[in-house]
Amino acid sequence: MDNLEWQYYQLDSISFIGPRTLVKLIDKFETIDNIINADETGLMEFFNNEEKVACFIDAINSDRIKRDYDRLKNMGVKLIYQGHPEYPKRLECLYDAPICLYLRGRLPDENQRSVAIIGARQASYYGLEMAKYFGRELAKKGVAVISGLAYGADAKGHLGALEVGGYTLGILGSGINLCYPKENYHIYSKMIEKGGVMSESGLDVTPRANLFPLRNRLIAAMSDGILVTEARDKSGTLITVDQGLELGKDIFAIPGRNGDPLSLGCNKLIKSGAKLVTNVDDILEEWLPIDDTYEEINIHKDVKLASIDKKVYHFLGLEPVFVDRIIEMTHLSVADVLKALMRLEKRGLIVQSERNYFAIVL
Repeated sequence: MDNLEWQYYQLDSISFIGPRTLVKLIDKFETIDNIINADETGLMEFFNNEEKVACFIDAINSDRIKRDYDRLKNMGVKLIYQGHPEYPKRLECLYDAPICLYLRGRLPDENQRSVAIIGARQASYYGLEMAKYFGRELAKKGVAVISGLAYGADAKGHLGALEVGGYTLGILGSGINLCYPKENYHIYSKMIEKGGVMSESGLDVTPRANLFPLRNRLIAAMSDGILVTEARDKSGTLITVDQGLELGKDIFAIPGRNGDPLSLGCNKLIKSGAKLVTNVDDILEEWLPIDDTYEEINIHKDVKLASIDKKVYHFLGLEPVFVDRIIEMTHLSVADVLKALMRLEKRGLIVQSERNYFAIVL
């Protein structure tokens, strides 16, 4: 057993010992070992509260803490404490940096550029495809994709990176062994294998509303830039942006249509100075020398298609279109359009995003 790691885990398992309290404890007792082995008199001088002293002593000597620590080790969870050689330097800028981080998989390289992809949980099909597209294309360029493994843009950004074998880090607002939402467990599992999943909470900590802003500050701190794919006017997504701005991070936003509620947040960010993004190079040029040629998003794959299928396919875009509108605009028969849609969907070129609405797949 790594004794220092075990001692940090003991302290981190005490609910009222946070980062700032730990700093004060070290100032008084000088070492972690002295804190763990402090007597009741010394603890009383610090806490000046009999109940806290009793809770501290009970927790330090709890059999439950030892059992949970053994569970962590058996699950392959790595505990990274402040001062550990793997503790991320990017988190050192936080005044309330976590005492301990719990990690499954691995952290991004300290020198690797990283972008957080965030957006609406109840995103449009367009917003989801943009998150997946940018996750994939950034990962191809060697950029780490960071997000919170939530519904919507988070999950799609992670999936885009995983599709091409890129690195992606999920930061949880729950215990390291709990995937929330549970529907994203397949992504969580792949990220442990191919990237990393990180939390500042240990085992069995259920997701709670107060944990998500804490999670979001880690997303902001671990990233060089934050890309917002979609956001409502008063979206929680913008809290992460504010945290990023406080930390001096670059903010990027994908523009949306006027009047679209899911575009209001992004458009407002752009008006306030966020960089308007239409391709990956718009992000990378902030940090890296790149070619003068910009490859715009090509939404239609270069595939061989029969004439009818081609006509239907090139009419479609990222905004889902109702089947009647497709028939009207292509001037094809109902039977021809339905057969073409079926063939295109079977080839994975389009998707029925909702009943009788079709859009292309990036």
